[in-house]
Amino acid sequence: MSIYAVGLLLSLFELTLFTVNYYYGLPPYVFLPSIYLFNIILVMVAFIASVYLARASKSERRTLFSTLAFFSGLLLLSILSVGQMVWVRSDFQLKVEHFEYFIPIYLLAETPILGFFLWKILREMRYFDVKHFLPAILAIPILVFSSYELVGLEYSNLSTFIHLETLICDSVIILSLLTLTAAYFKTESAAYYKSFLLYFILKYISDVALLRSFRGWLDFDLSTAIFTFSNIVLLTVLYKFYRTEITLLSYYDLDAERKKYAELYAQVNELQEILKLINRMLRHDILNKLQIISGYVETYRMTKREELLDKVMKAVEESSSYIDKIRELEKIVLTMSEKLKPINMREVAEEVAKSFNIEINIKGSCVAMADGAIYSVLENLISNAIKHGRTNRVDIILSEFEDDCEIRVVDYGVGIPLEIRGQIFKESFKYGETGGTGLGLYIVKRVVERYGGKVWVEDTKPHGATFVIRLKAARVKLSER
Repeated sequence: MSIYAVGLLLSLFELTLFTVNYYYGLPPYVFLPSIYLFNIILVMVAFIASVYLARASKSERRTLFSTLAFFSGLLLLSILSVGQMVWVRSDFQLKVEHFEYFIPIYLLAETPILGFFLWKILREMRYFDVKHFLPAILAIPILVFSSYELVGLEYSNLSTFIHLETLICDSVIILSLLTLTAAYFKTESAAYYKSFLLYFILKYISDVALLRSFRGWLDFDLSTAIFTFSNIVLLTVLYKFYRTEITLLSYYDLDAERKKYAELYAQVNELQEILKLINRMLRHDILNKLQIISGYVETYRMTKREELLDKVMKAVEESSSYIDKIRELEKIVLTMSEKLKPINMREVAEEVAKSFNIEINIKGSCVAMADGAIYSVLENLISNAIKHGRTNRVDIILSEFEDDCEIRVVDYGVGIPLEIRGQIFKESFKYGETGGTGLGLYIVKRVVERYGGKVWVEDTKPHGATFVIRLKAARVKLSER
């Protein structure tokens, strides 16, 4: 059976019931129980449907239908409270006294669904435009005017006063739904907001009519008829979503996904660059070294000159150095998918210092967000200071301030000329007789940038160079690690 057929049949039944009562005057003990049971069935099925939809859904859709389950459950309880009061009083003509418990429960039922729509707007607001709020702004005078006569009155009982608060909740929900409908108008999830907007407009009209009935300005039969029709719409809406799988769009989640894929895309690009570099090193640099070694060996066989063996050993050492850098680049690739974690930089510095035979002083401490590649960073900086800076001492100064962990690797060697400082971190940059693979500082820069940090070089007084690294600090006390 189609959704429209269900709504039409239920509406025809209600129309028939009220028409017969209007023209033929059904006894109150027949008419009131009939419409009462009809509403109970409507809301009970709506409650069951919303519970099922909540269980079968995920993420925001589950939250939405969970709030509707809570709403329809309390709505059912409030209807039962009216029936209890009618039967206790044995008075089958609806009066204000019968709604003594109905109104507080009825008001409470709206709070979760109201909270959901407000949360949804606040969460998505950054993605909305001014035009999305225009329908809500235009609706404010209509809602205010429709309840204008009710607002300034003195209420003789608590029920009528509390019920006025439900009008305020209805108004906020309607304004929220108008905003959400405008924001998602061209998307699939607009079906949710349009459907619930229709229901809450009918509920608002029903609440206005009911409040007028409380004041004696309107017959209870009319307010009951509107209330019953709103419940038919609620059931029909839930039946629609039961029959149709519709995605509840979230700009917030889409933006998070976009950022996630943007990060993955950046990682893939970085990975491609590193793999291209490794490929070039294998095909060009190391192959070139092997050809040089082969040439020296062939010449040695012919001439037996001993100095050629020294050149062979030097070429082998350079090839070994290239292979070591390739391993470091591979380490970057392997750690790219790892999540950053708090790392005690003093422990890293102490471990790296064991690999060198010069004086290395470590001062201070800090905990940075990094991964295993941080060891290569310090190894390259110390190795660079020894090989190219020709220092006989290195100081590693660690400090933490604000949100940064600062690592200063200080050497007292020949320093770095001012004119090449802007190039030292570039791929394959070499300078002077001691120029190696040109990859050490490039690796340092790539790793530090992947951590979201910065690296630069300063002068050491009176001579030497100081490499400064700033990483995000992990707010973890060293004693807790």
